[in-house]
Amino acid sequence: MGHLPDIAEHRLGSAALCVGIDRPFAVLESEGNAWREGRSVLIPPGCLHEARIGGAVMAVLFVEPESEDYLALKNAMLDGEWQCLYGLPDEPDWVEALGELWRRQADAGAISGLFDRLIATSTRANQQLPDSRVQRVMELMKADLNHSHSLEELARHVNLSPTRLVHLFKEEVGVPIRRFRQWHRMRVVAALIAKGNTLTDAALGAGFADSSHFSRAFRNMFGITPSSIFGRAANVRIVIA
Repeated sequence: MGHLPDIAEHRLGSAALCVGIDRPFAVLESEGNAWREGRSVLIPPGCLHEARIGGAVMAVLFVEPESEDYLALKNAMLDGEWQCLYGLPDEPDWVEALGELWRRQADAGAISGLFDRLIATSTRANQQLPDSRVQRVMELMKADLNHSHSLEELARHVNLSPTRLVHLFKEEVGVPIRRFRQWHRMRVVAALIAKGNTLTDAALGAGFADSSHFSRAFRNMFGITPSSIFGRAANVRIVIA
Protein backbone atom coordinates (compact mmCIF):
# COMPACT_ATOMS: atom_id res chain seq x y z
CA MET A 1 0.00 0.00 0.00
CA GLY A 2 1.33 3.44 -0.82
CA HIS A 3 2.11 6.10 -3.41
CA LEU A 4 3.08 4.29 -6.60
CA PRO A 5 4.60 5.69 -9.82
CA ASP A 6 3.43 4.91 -13.33
CA ILE A 7 4.20 1.28 -14.12
CA ALA A 8 5.82 0.27 -17.40
CA GLU A 9 4.76 -2.74 -19.47
CA HIS A 10 5.36 -5.99 -17.57
CA ARG A 11 4.04 -9.46 -16.77
CA LEU A 12 3.46 -10.56 -13.18
CA GLY A 13 4.23 -14.04 -11.92
CA SER A 14 1.10 -13.96 -9.76
CA ALA A 15 -2.32 -12.38 -9.91
CA ALA A 16 -2.79 -8.89 -8.47
CA LEU A 17 -5.87 -7.08 -7.20
CA CYS A 18 -5.23 -3.33 -7.53
CA VAL A 19 -7.38 -0.71 -5.81
CA GLY A 20 -7.00 3.06 -6.19
CA ILE A 21 -7.44 4.41 -2.68
CA ASP A 22 -7.44 8.17 -3.31
CA ARG A 23 -8.38 8.32 -7.01
CA PRO A 24 -8.89 6.16 -10.12
CA PHE A 25 -6.01 4.80 -12.17
CA ALA A 26 -5.78 3.52 -15.75
CA VAL A 27 -4.67 0.19 -17.22
CA LEU A 28 -3.66 -0.70 -20.77
CA GLU A 29 -3.74 -4.39 -21.68
CA SER A 30 -1.51 -5.67 -24.45
CA GLU A 31 -4.52 -7.07 -26.32
CA GLY A 32 -6.56 -3.89 -25.92
CA ASN A 33 -6.24 -0.64 -27.82
CA ALA A 34 -7.34 1.90 -25.20
CA TRP A 35 -6.60 2.80 -21.60
CA ARG A 36 -9.34 1.86 -19.17
CA GLU A 37 -9.84 3.86 -15.98
CA GLY A 38 -11.23 2.45 -12.76
CA ARG A 39 -10.83 2.05 -9.02
CA SER A 40 -10.36 -1.73 -8.87
CA VAL A 41 -8.88 -4.24 -11.32
CA LEU A 42 -7.79 -7.86 -11.10
CA ILE A 43 -4.66 -8.51 -13.18
CA PRO A 44 -4.30 -12.20 -14.12
CA PRO A 45 -0.90 -13.91 -13.98
CA GLY A 46 1.17 -13.46 -17.12
CA CYS A 47 -0.98 -10.61 -18.52
CA LEU A 48 1.15 -8.04 -20.36
CA HIS A 49 -0.02 -4.61 -19.20
CA GLU A 50 0.99 -1.17 -17.99
CA ALA A 51 -0.62 1.31 -15.60
CA ARG A 52 -0.94 5.07 -15.19
CA ILE A 53 -0.89 5.77 -11.47
CA GLY A 54 1.11 8.98 -11.14
CA GLY A 55 1.79 8.82 -7.43
CA ALA A 56 -1.75 7.92 -6.35
CA VAL A 57 -2.24 5.90 -3.19
CA MET A 58 -2.76 2.28 -4.24
CA ALA A 59 -3.37 -1.04 -2.53
CA VAL A 60 -2.06 -4.04 -4.43
CA LEU A 61 -2.86 -7.54 -3.20
CA PHE A 62 -0.72 -10.21 -4.83
CA VAL A 63 -2.61 -13.50 -5.01
CA GLU A 64 -1.14 -16.92 -5.75
CA PRO A 65 -2.40 -18.05 -9.18
CA GLU A 66 -3.00 -21.61 -7.98
CA SER A 67 -5.15 -20.61 -4.99
CA GLU A 68 -8.87 -20.79 -4.32
CA ASP A 69 -8.68 -17.10 -3.38
CA TYR A 70 -7.76 -16.21 -6.96
CA LEU A 71 -10.64 -18.23 -8.35
CA ALA A 72 -13.03 -16.51 -5.94
CA LEU A 73 -11.80 -13.05 -6.92
CA LYS A 74 -12.11 -13.86 -10.62
CA ASN A 75 -15.71 -14.82 -10.05
CA ALA A 76 -16.47 -11.69 -8.03
CA MET A 77 -15.24 -9.02 -10.47
CA LEU A 78 -18.02 -7.41 -12.46
CA ASP A 79 -16.59 -6.68 -15.92
CA GLY A 80 -13.76 -7.28 -18.36
CA GLU A 81 -13.26 -7.30 -22.12
CA TRP A 82 -9.81 -8.91 -22.45
CA GLN A 83 -7.77 -10.52 -19.70
CA CYS A 84 -8.11 -8.02 -16.85
CA LEU A 85 -11.29 -7.92 -14.79
CA TYR A 86 -12.72 -4.67 -13.44
CA GLY A 87 -15.05 -3.57 -10.65
CA LEU A 88 -15.20 -5.12 -7.20
CA PRO A 89 -18.71 -5.63 -5.83
CA ASP A 90 -19.39 -2.86 -3.27
CA GLU A 91 -16.31 -1.08 -4.59
CA PRO A 92 -16.91 2.22 -2.70
CA ASP A 93 -17.01 0.35 0.62
CA TRP A 94 -13.69 -1.35 -0.09
CA VAL A 95 -12.03 1.88 -1.23
CA GLU A 96 -13.15 3.55 2.00
CA ALA A 97 -12.02 0.61 4.17
CA LEU A 98 -8.58 0.42 2.52
CA GLY A 99 -8.20 4.17 2.82
CA GLU A 100 -8.85 3.97 6.54
CA LEU A 101 -6.27 1.20 6.92
CA TRP A 102 -3.72 3.28 5.05
CA ARG A 103 -4.39 6.43 7.10
CA ARG A 104 -4.01 4.66 10.45
CA GLN A 105 -1.06 2.53 9.28
CA ALA A 106 -2.86 -0.69 10.21
CA ASP A 107 -0.90 -3.83 10.93
CA ALA A 108 -0.69 -6.96 8.80
CA GLY A 109 -3.49 -8.67 10.70
CA ALA A 110 -6.00 -5.90 10.02
CA ILE A 111 -5.08 -5.65 6.35
CA SER A 112 -5.14 -9.37 5.65
CA GLY A 113 -8.36 -9.66 7.66
CA LEU A 114 -10.04 -7.11 5.40
CA PHE A 115 -9.06 -9.02 2.27
CA ASP A 116 -10.12 -12.30 3.86
CA ARG A 117 -13.59 -10.83 4.37
CA LEU A 118 -13.65 -9.56 0.80
CA ILE A 119 -12.76 -12.95 -0.59
CA ALA A 120 -15.08 -14.81 1.77
CA THR A 121 -18.07 -12.84 0.47
CA SER A 122 -17.26 -13.78 -3.12
CA THR A 123 -19.12 -16.62 -4.78
CA ARG A 124 -16.74 -19.49 -5.43
CA ALA A 125 -15.94 -19.89 -9.09
CA ASN A 126 -16.98 -23.01 -10.93
CA GLN A 127 -13.36 -23.74 -11.81
CA GLN A 128 -10.94 -26.43 -10.74
CA LEU A 129 -7.64 -25.82 -9.03
CA PRO A 130 -4.54 -26.62 -11.12
CA ASP A 131 -3.72 -30.19 -12.04
CA SER A 132 -2.31 -32.07 -9.01
CA ARG A 133 0.97 -32.68 -10.86
CA VAL A 134 1.40 -28.97 -11.43
CA GLN A 135 0.65 -28.31 -7.77
CA ARG A 136 3.38 -30.79 -6.74
CA VAL A 137 5.88 -29.05 -9.01
CA MET A 138 4.99 -25.68 -7.46
CA GLU A 139 5.41 -27.09 -3.95
CA LEU A 140 8.83 -28.50 -4.86
CA MET A 141 10.03 -25.13 -6.20
CA LYS A 142 8.67 -23.23 -3.19
CA ALA A 143 10.37 -25.61 -0.76
CA ASP A 144 13.88 -24.53 -1.83
CA LEU A 145 14.07 -21.34 -3.86
CA ASN A 146 17.85 -21.33 -3.79
CA HIS A 147 17.96 -24.59 -5.72
CA SER A 148 17.21 -24.13 -9.40
CA HIS A 149 15.65 -27.46 -10.25
CA SER A 150 16.20 -28.36 -13.86
CA LEU A 151 13.18 -28.89 -16.06
CA GLU A 152 14.14 -32.56 -16.28
CA GLU A 153 14.16 -32.87 -12.47
CA LEU A 154 10.75 -31.27 -12.15
CA ALA A 155 9.32 -33.43 -14.92
CA ARG A 156 10.66 -36.64 -13.34
CA HIS A 157 9.12 -35.61 -10.02
CA VAL A 158 5.64 -35.90 -11.56
CA ASN A 159 6.31 -38.53 -14.23
CA LEU A 160 5.88 -36.22 -17.21
CA SER A 161 8.10 -35.40 -20.14
CA PRO A 162 9.74 -31.95 -19.92
CA THR A 163 7.80 -30.79 -22.98
CA ARG A 164 4.47 -31.92 -21.54
CA LEU A 165 5.23 -30.28 -18.19
CA VAL A 166 6.08 -26.95 -19.85
CA HIS A 167 2.77 -26.87 -21.72
CA LEU A 168 0.69 -28.13 -18.79
CA PHE A 169 2.19 -25.66 -16.31
CA LYS A 170 1.61 -22.66 -18.55
CA GLU A 171 -1.91 -23.81 -19.38
CA GLU A 172 -2.86 -24.39 -15.73
CA VAL A 173 -1.10 -21.48 -14.00
CA GLY A 174 -0.91 -18.81 -16.70
CA VAL A 175 2.84 -18.22 -16.48
CA PRO A 176 5.92 -20.27 -17.42
CA ILE A 177 7.75 -22.27 -14.75
CA ARG A 178 10.71 -19.87 -14.69
CA ARG A 179 8.54 -16.81 -14.05
CA PHE A 180 6.62 -18.58 -11.30
CA ARG A 181 9.89 -19.44 -9.53
CA GLN A 182 11.15 -15.88 -9.93
CA TRP A 183 7.92 -14.51 -8.45
CA HIS A 184 8.46 -16.59 -5.31
CA ARG A 185 12.03 -15.38 -5.07
CA MET A 186 10.68 -11.83 -5.08
CA ARG A 187 8.45 -12.77 -2.15
CA VAL A 188 11.47 -14.03 -0.24
CA VAL A 189 13.27 -10.74 -0.89
CA ALA A 190 10.32 -8.77 0.52
CA ALA A 191 10.15 -11.02 3.60
CA LEU A 192 13.89 -10.68 4.29
CA ILE A 193 13.76 -6.89 3.94
CA ALA A 194 10.83 -6.84 6.37
CA LYS A 195 13.10 -8.67 8.84
CA GLY A 196 15.78 -5.99 8.53
CA ASN A 197 18.04 -7.31 5.77
CA THR A 198 19.55 -4.91 3.26
CA LEU A 199 18.23 -5.10 -0.29
CA THR A 200 21.50 -6.65 -1.52
CA ASP A 201 21.59 -9.29 1.23
CA ALA A 202 17.90 -10.09 0.69
CA ALA A 203 18.43 -10.54 -3.06
CA LEU A 204 21.38 -12.87 -2.49
CA GLY A 205 19.43 -14.77 0.15
CA ALA A 206 16.60 -15.35 -2.32
CA GLY A 207 18.93 -16.88 -4.91
CA PHE A 208 19.70 -13.93 -7.20
CA ALA A 209 23.27 -13.84 -8.48
CA ASP A 210 23.83 -10.20 -7.48
CA SER A 211 21.98 -6.92 -6.98
CA SER A 212 22.10 -6.10 -10.71
CA HIS A 213 20.47 -9.43 -11.55
CA PHE A 214 17.76 -8.74 -8.99
CA SER A 215 17.14 -5.19 -10.27
CA ARG A 216 16.68 -6.38 -13.85
CA ALA A 217 14.39 -9.19 -12.78
CA PHE A 218 12.37 -6.87 -10.52
CA ARG A 219 11.79 -4.31 -13.26
CA ASN A 220 10.80 -7.05 -15.68
CA MET A 221 8.37 -8.53 -13.15
CA PHE A 222 6.79 -5.33 -11.76
CA GLY A 223 7.46 -2.59 -14.31
CA ILE A 224 9.18 -0.32 -11.75
CA THR A 225 12.60 -0.11 -10.09
CA PRO A 226 13.31 -1.69 -6.68
CA SER A 227 14.19 1.73 -5.27
CA SER A 228 10.66 2.99 -5.94
CA ILE A 229 9.40 0.36 -3.47
CA PHE A 230 12.32 -0.36 -1.14
CA GLY A 231 14.22 2.96 -1.29
CA ARG A 232 14.39 5.35 1.65
CA ALA A 233 12.23 7.91 -0.15
CA ALA A 234 9.55 5.37 -1.06
CA ASN A 235 6.25 5.98 0.73
CA VAL A 236 5.12 2.36 0.49
CA ARG A 237 4.22 -0.26 3.09
CA ILE A 238 4.77 -3.96 2.36
CA VAL A 239 2.57 -6.33 4.34
CA ILE A 240 3.17 -10.08 4.31
CA ALA A 241 0.26 -12.04 5.69
